[in-house]
Amino acid sequence: MTTLATSTRTSARATIGADARDVGLLLLIGAAAGALAGAVVGGVGGRLVMLVLRLASEPFVNGMTSDDGFEIGRVTFGGTIQLMGGMAALGAANGALYVVLRGSIPPRLRLLLWSLFGAAVGGMAFVHADGVDFTVLEPLWFAVLSFVALPGLGALGVAVLVERWLGNPHGQPHPAALAIAAALGTVALALVAALGLAVLAARRLGLAGRLGAVGRVVVPPALVLATIAAAWVAFEQASQILG
Repeated sequence: MTTLATSTRTSARATIGADARDVGLLLLIGAAAGALAGAVVGGVGGRLVMLVLRLASEPFVNGMTSDDGFEIGRVTFGGTIQLMGGMAALGAANGALYVVLRGSIPPRLRLLLWSLFGAAVGGMAFVHADGVDFTVLEPLWFAVLSFVALPGLGALGVAVLVERWLGNPHGQPHPAALAIAAALGTVALALVAALGLAVLAARRLGLAGRLGAVGRVVVPPALVLATIAAAWVAFEQASQILG
């Protein structure tokens, strides 16, 4: 299954249906893989990192509000679900974007490039020199490293699951199971649907071949440049934090 591949069916009506099913399953796989990776790596992993930071920090941090709006030192079921849901949404968006772009990335570079891209963009988004998380929690180096590593590991998880499921159609989870997993992505499903419609439109308009050719030239260097730019921003913030 490829992202922009066109159907070989002769009937226009059948082709539309085949394309819609193909694109729908593809985006469903991406969203499900991303939501699972986000919930586990970002949600559970994030909780564990915050626990380590709380235990290693001075007692006065307990009761303070973190940059994400959580009370440090207090773990609640509702707060955990909220964190996992937010991370699942980010992961679902990541997974949907990955399945759309993966055909333009050389297979041997997919896992490495996507995980580095995730780490750099995540570091740029999460690591900042102001606020609470990177000023009062200790050790600072662990906080910085963790909030760069977690997005990278989440992106790696997305790529691993997607490649496994697309590489072995007989080993794919049932579509109902994929739908349940993807539903964890909540608000990100709007982006997933928009990407699906864009891909389907490209197929129906006969632009798949041209976009695929352009993508193979543009996407890999664009991801590299975006990774470098995001990593530079994260490095500047980390330098301020660590002095």
